[in-house]
Amino acid sequence: RLTGLSARAAEGMAGKTAGYSFFVGIMRYALPLVALILLGLIVVWPLMTGREDGFRITYSEMSEVDGSLKMVNARYIGTDERNQPFTVTASEANQPEPNSTVILLQDITADIFMSEEADRWYALTASEGVYERTEKLLDLAGGVTIYSDEGHELVTATAHVDLGRGFVEGDTDVQAQGPLGLLNAGNFRLIDRGEKMFFGNRVKLVVFPGTRKN
Repeated sequence: RLTGLSARAAEGMAGKTAGYSFFVGIMRYALPLVALILLGLIVVWPLMTGREDGFRITYSEMSEVDGSLKMVNARYIGTDERNQPFTVTASEANQPEPNSTVILLQDITADIFMSEEADRWYALTASEGVYERTEKLLDLAGGVTIYSDEGHELVTATAHVDLGRGFVEGDTDVQAQGPLGLLNAGNFRLIDRGEKMFFGNRVKLVVFPGTRKN
């Protein structure tokens, strides 16, 4: 009797196991199908009934991507032909083409000439500019201001900087001030890394009393 009962119990368990496996196999496909049907109803039903509520899919046009590269808080470091360092920083740099050597800069601050031998430096600020990395050329516009450690300050609208050869020049009106006095001119040129300054076109100089060059 015990043997018969055990056999019938084993057959019952085998039947339950097979039934459970069949149920799991059915639900494996049924549940994703039900979820897909419900999702379809959520999307389609508001469209069919004309109601504004519910989940909706809309389409919008995307503007053309020009392929340009942008960087915030950009910094460029290099050396001139005398192996003296210079640094150009900007709040934003825009490279129009991925392989272009031309960089468009915004809010520029730069240490343009530094001489360890003479222990002198020049720095500048400008609203915007264009930097040519290969030739080390920097064209500036918008409130260009040039400072020196000797107390000179030049303000002009535009300027061209050759970082490699060490000179700055501009063809727009310039206002300058320094320890010796005030100066206005129509153009300017700084050569030999600021060791020499030339001014031209309607030059007006006001010398402070009692000042002299050391």
